[in-house]
Amino acid sequence: MPSIIENQRFVVHIDVLGMSALVAKDPNLAWKLLEQLVAARNNAHKSLITSLVTAETVAIPRHIQAVTFSDTVVLFSIGATLNDLLTTLVMATELLSKALHLCIPIRIGISVGTFFFNLDESMYAGPALIEAYHLGETAQWIGIVTSAEVYRRAIEAGFQSGPFDVVIPTQIPICGGTKPGYAVNWPVILRSSIQAPIPVTALQVYGGFAQYFGAFEKLNPKARIKYENTAAFMNASLG
Repeated sequence: MPSIIENQRFVVHIDVLGMSALVAKDPNLAWKLLEQLVAARNNAHKSLITSLVTAETVAIPRHIQAVTFSDTVVLFSIGATLNDLLTTLVMATELLSKALHLCIPIRIGISVGTFFFNLDESMYAGPALIEAYHLGETAQWIGIVTSAEVYRRAIEAGFQSGPFDVVIPTQIPICGGTKPGYAVNWPVILRSSIQAPIPVTALQVYGGFAQYFGAFEKLNPKARIKYENTAAFMNASLG
């Protein structure tokens, strides 16, 4: 049996906001959204990056596996090296970008630690997956939350987008308030693809999602606040 040390990986948990309600209301529309989610996953998985170690072009599929269960996507790296961290952060951010372009609201958690898998038997388990799940699921926004250890390694590696750190300390919105945590600074990384002027409103953030979830004004308060929190993070990052 492989040792725990051999199974250290970066793990990413991704899910769609409001999916359960959409499935109950309109299964056909929910299926359409899932098809778009898989398209976003596939497009992000094709990305190429430049290795920090060798300066060579690296294909993300050589470093990252991607699996999908219903409205959940799980990504995991082949190891826990610097390049594995880089490819994990790049693909998670690219997947968020592709999803937003296709009007799919997602939230993401990224962890590092022990993770076992068997692709042939579709078996996936480990504390890193549980941590990534909790990081993503508790956040009340569209965004990418990381563990403290992922943040530490990203800062130590000097990962930046222009003059800005890729992973930053911030207040993570949760049910009933906020808590200190760490997040990928995706508004800065994706600044060129954000067409609305800053500051943005929750209604602007919600925009294209109405085709799946209805008018913003008719959302329940718990759903609306996720888009308000997203707008607040974008404004804080870009303002």
